[in-house]
Amino acid sequence: MLCGAATQQMVDLSVRQSNDGRTDIQLHVGGFSVSARRPRDEHRDGFLTMMMTKSGFSRPFLLLLLFLCGAAPGLGSVVVKQYSYFQAHHTWHEAQRFCSSFTSTDLATIDKKLDVGQLHLDAYRAWIGLHKVTYPGSPADWEWKDGQCLNDPNWAEEPLQSHGCASVLYNHDKYYGTNCEGYFFFFCNKNSFVPQSKTWAEAQGHCKGHNTDLAILPGGQDVTDAVIKQDFPVWIGVRREDRGGTLRWSSGFLEYGKWALGEPGNLGGDCVSISSTDKEMSTQMCSARFPVVCRWDNLVLVKENKTWEEALEHCRLLDSDRYHDLVSVQPGDDHGYMTEKVEQADTQEVWTGLRFLAGEWRWVNAAAMLYPDLPTCPPVRQRCGALSKDDWNGLLPADCAEKRNFLCYNRD
Repeated sequence: MLCGAATQQMVDLSVRQSNDGRTDIQLHVGGFSVSARRPRDEHRDGFLTMMMTKSGFSRPFLLLLLFLCGAAPGLGSVVVKQYSYFQAHHTWHEAQRFCSSFTSTDLATIDKKLDVGQLHLDAYRAWIGLHKVTYPGSPADWEWKDGQCLNDPNWAEEPLQSHGCASVLYNHDKYYGTNCEGYFFFFCNKNSFVPQSKTWAEAQGHCKGHNTDLAILPGGQDVTDAVIKQDFPVWIGVRREDRGGTLRWSSGFLEYGKWALGEPGNLGGDCVSISSTDKEMSTQMCSARFPVVCRWDNLVLVKENKTWEEALEHCRLLDSDRYHDLVSVQPGDDHGYMTEKVEQADTQEVWTGLRFLAGEWRWVNAAAMLYPDLPTCPPVRQRCGALSKDDWNGLLPADCAEKRNFLCYNRD
């Protein structure tokens, strides 16, 4: 029986998938019935809208069919997260702008230790003591800092005319021609890797200040022996908003807490890096330059105020090449991650794909319903589900006609 209906009627609906990909639907409500078959290649929403329009049933029944003919029942978490590492060196604010230039991407946030296993940060570029020199009456040529000529031109590719300095790349035994004004780590000698970001001239000055010089690696085997796995800083999405304030992820409060010895420091370092190998966090000056790790996810927070049904329609029209839907939520880490997204909304709550229909709370994508505390027979005006900034554990029944921001996800 339908909870709270003005006229109580028995509802009988069956959905069957045939071997050839077609969907057979039969719906019986009171003395009315309708049956239809959706062709294999016809869009689900358009077909059901047509069927329900012709049958004369109300919009709630259309919504019920949309729910029951969607993804396979029991769907789990819909969140997809991917980390991307970039070797180019940036300041923290440059790094944030760089990551944000990609859709649904920001400087990496780390929710739990499991995320750390997805961070592959081994690759790096480093200056060596090989540069281009011009002598009077002679064309420019490459030589080492000790004056030796480059006898083994072990280039990954022929340097450009604009390249005046050389670098090496982890896991490669070649030289790379590079603009001398770029920023890399460097080797002061074959065994001294310096994880500071400097131009070639600055790196040379640093080495000389320590009574040595940029490394001379005259052959491929020398490169292989010297350019091994190292531990160096990589920018992540943590910083203090105010001097001496609380460290926060760019999308919420700090949770991952593996700090290097003596950290977090309070001596002017308001931005945070993670070490490439040990995955330990350290405070750094925001003006320092390091490689960057960004994180992408498939969630889209829409900062437009719409009713629940308008939000559902908006999500499904977001991108003609990819199928989007209102998001479903699972308790635990999934819920916490989405609540962090909600913190960025312009409304206190955001719509999710949760709707009370035919006597049950259902996700629009037929995901598993794992929130037992929702009311079993909510008031008519409290039959759509929202995520609140103030509740990191539950869902809020709300009036479907109210307008608020909403959270979509890419199902592809």
